[in-house]
Amino acid sequence: MKFVSGTANHQLDAKFRTRIPAKYRSAFPENESLHFVQFSTGCVAIMCTSVMEKYLLSFSNVDPADEDVMRAKRYLYSRVEDVVEDTQKRFMIPKSMRDYAGLKRKLVSVGMGDYIEIWEEENYLQSIKDMSVADANRVAKDYRTKNA
Repeated sequence: MKFVSGTANHQLDAKFRTRIPAKYRSAFPENESLHFVQFSTGCVAIMCTSVMEKYLLSFSNVDPADEDVMRAKRYLYSRVEDVVEDTQKRFMIPKSMRDYAGLKRKLVSVGMGDYIEIWEEENYLQSIKDMSVADANRVAKDYRTKNA
């Protein structure tokens, strides 16, 4: 998977279909399936299988007696759907995913390194409204320091 970043504006059509923006299309491996994942609040992620497994693999060896972890695993795994493209490379975003993320018409895709997020434009703008470059760099530095 190639590194993806930046944003791309696009729309849902009347049948709730859209495409992966061209700037991201080539980043996904051709031999891997794509999946919608409810991964972050306010948006729907699209991840290839290997990336999705990386994020969800931590649940692969869960002790079934650990009820809290099993509930979390059940919750997260049940919020994954396959991306099914038609011959024109369009896909329908499932209703459950549209409802979760509030996707209506005007979309913004955001490159997140090894996956993309799909946002309703208004919600995306609201989510970053009070963030500045200085704030983002400070948060990134604190995160790196904490996780070093």
